[in-house]
Amino acid sequence: MNIKKYLYISIFFILLISCYNQTIILNSDKNSGKMIIKYNLDDDYFQLVSIATENLFIEEDNKFDPLILIDEDLFKDTFKETEYIKLRSVKIDTSNGYNGNIIIEFSDLEKTLEALPRGLLNLTLKKENSNITITQILDFKKMDPDEIFKNFVLQQKEEEINFYNRLIKEAKFTFIIKTLTPIKYTEGVMLSKDKKQAKYTFMINDFINSNKILKFIISL
Repeated sequence: MNIKKYLYISIFFILLISCYNQTIILNSDKNSGKMIIKYNLDDDYFQLVSIATENLFIEEDNKFDPLILIDEDLFKDTFKETEYIKLRSVKIDTSNGYNGNIIIEFSDLEKTLEALPRGLLNLTLKKENSNITITQILDFKKMDPDEIFKNFVLQQKEEEINFYNRLIKEAKFTFIIKTLTPIKYTEGVMLSKDKKQAKYTFMINDFINSNKILKFIISL
């Protein structure tokens, strides 16, 4: 699996997995570091991921085997490293559902972010002298223009109310950026007291039942 495909499919998994936590830890150069991804899902969520694989990914070359989320060896075999990104470890605990812990090291944050499909998450990095600004705008109308995912979730309200409530009320997605120097400016995020950690969280309900557009800005 190349990095562009990996980042592409992870976009929808943040909406499909019951708990998703992604942390980016930057080195002093503000361009290299590591990414830690933790997630958990059960059989119901895995079924949802499988459905998304067949219906949400329009481009054929973005198809993938959802079993990589529950099989360590398969994940390792399919992840293809590049000159600027390396897979350091992947552990998937299957004793109680599927609990994944993935660690990726990168040497170029800009290239890593550029691998994301710009129109889907609208995540950009801007450099000005020694300053770096990361902007992310989550517009669900762009992420799910044909409302395939939205209609699926709303359908569960009629057919599987317990699953629907879990999706809407329990599924939580957290993103964290940690730096060695104080963060200079933020918008839409929670900043730690020492200003070296920025954190933002959202839920599926932020998209499904509103036309809300979420905007997050972090300047380093």
